[in-house]
Amino acid sequence: MGGAEIKEINTKNNKNNEKDKSNEILKTSSGHITKLINKLPNNLNTYSIIGIDLGTTFSCVGTFRNGKVEIIANESGTRTTPSIVCFKDNEIIVGNAAKNIMYQNQKSVITNSKRFIGKYFIDPQVQKDIKYIPVNIDEDPFTHKPNYCIQINENEEKRLSAEEASTIIIKHLKHFSEDFIGKKKIKAVITVPAHFNNSQREATKKAAENAGLEVIRIINEPTAAAIAYGDIHKSNQERKVLIFDLGGGTFDVSIVNIKGNEFTILASCGEEHLGGEDFNELLIEFILNEFKNINKELDNINFYDKNNKKACKALRRVKEKVEIIKRDLSVENNIIFSIDYLYDSKNLEIQIMRTDFEDLCTPLWKKCFKSVDEALSIAKLKKENIDDIILVGGSTRIPKIKEMVKEYFNKSPLQNINSDEVVAHGAALCANLDLKINDITSKSIGIQTTRTKMEVIIPKGTPFPSKKFNKYFTCNNNSKKIVVRILEGDNSDISKNKLLTILTINLNEKYNEKSIYEIIMYVDCNSILKIKGKVNDEENNKIDIKLQFN
Repeated sequence: MGGAEIKEINTKNNKNNEKDKSNEILKTSSGHITKLINKLPNNLNTYSIIGIDLGTTFSCVGTFRNGKVEIIANESGTRTTPSIVCFKDNEIIVGNAAKNIMYQNQKSVITNSKRFIGKYFIDPQVQKDIKYIPVNIDEDPFTHKPNYCIQINENEEKRLSAEEASTIIIKHLKHFSEDFIGKKKIKAVITVPAHFNNSQREATKKAAENAGLEVIRIINEPTAAAIAYGDIHKSNQERKVLIFDLGGGTFDVSIVNIKGNEFTILASCGEEHLGGEDFNELLIEFILNEFKNINKELDNINFYDKNNKKACKALRRVKEKVEIIKRDLSVENNIIFSIDYLYDSKNLEIQIMRTDFEDLCTPLWKKCFKSVDEALSIAKLKKENIDDIILVGGSTRIPKIKEMVKEYFNKSPLQNINSDEVVAHGAALCANLDLKINDITSKSIGIQTTRTKMEVIIPKGTPFPSKKFNKYFTCNNNSKKIVVRILEGDNSDISKNKLLTILTINLNEKYNEKSIYEIIMYVDCNSILKIKGKVNDEENNKIDIKLQFN
């Protein structure tokens, strides 16, 4: 901390359960899932509500109509939409149309915006990903967030943040959903990875609001999948279900206790930077290294050099085929990968075995099972206590992953759930039905007390909406302010935790040095941190004070 010298008084929990009533649409019911008729607040019945799975590589939208969930097809007739934005001749192109031209317009394409949303440019993972993004990415001088430097036309360049790119994608999803439903007034439940931090959740919510949607709830992706499971396998029997969610950019594992319409998350773990895009990158590097091994004179060529047009073109041609190769290796044991005149008139032709791909990715896949181990430990369960396993995300179609899951649990995962659509399915149910969802925070939140120590205020695994957590301070010198660094994470090395905000309390002259300043923290129904400030006056009345967030 900086500013005034701070003396800690005490910490206590207020037992009053504070919930944001305006957002509370999820209430208890018994028996099977039933329609919510008269409990929607603020005339919500006049609106149609959609559930959006905003993915790294693909997004999906569902709605609840005529007593069932319908996945909404886009303008191309497909039920998932590529999370891609492309600019061509001053026109913004999104989804399938953008994917069709992305390799011909690499300097005008935005991909993987979900990996950057809510993050700072200096984030190590952002720096790692920049290498694989064809467009230049620089640091916004005001927000210090990454900006895509997009070529709008021959003479114009535009900078867009990941939040702005996500807004464009969500607007597109909203537009074809309105056409499908036949209404312009729609609201939404948006899903995010369970491990998304506070900044990423806020940024996702803001992107949806900027797209013209009222967000009635942010819900974790594995939780949405569990809700879909409850709808598909209707039962009043209590079951413990493990959600194994491996998508294009993230991995989540959650263990959920399901009983009727009540969903209680027992544990939630994962990796914020692990998914199909990483597997593609490993395969691309393998192919390029093989190409260099065959053509030794190209050994010093950096195919990721954005200033080398020939290298960029070669990389683009390899990328075009890698996703197809990955899918082919799910059904074939080996394939021949060939590209004519890849670089300097040199042809590429190599054989790729399925085992080559598996060997490349196995270290990453093993990280998934470390998270599974951790989740079981937190939930105080053994493998045999899990009743069902649900695979979520396109990457779970990889045969080796299915095999590893089966070997780990000694049972097969469910086969009757669409891994691409299950999250949107659950989000649509959450938006429209009477459910009780008991979710938990995936990371601890605390304050920095010394150069190397963080005191945890809201522990990992805290149910949300949470009760209030109070922290009291007094100022014992003549300084004009108290400064508190608020962090999120569970690493003993606090430099590896995320700085959420630097909170400043400007001290009022009418309060003396014995005045007690109170910071009140709680997590709302979207798992977003809320902070208020109060001070006790001479008559011991609690008075609201203005907090400054940096």
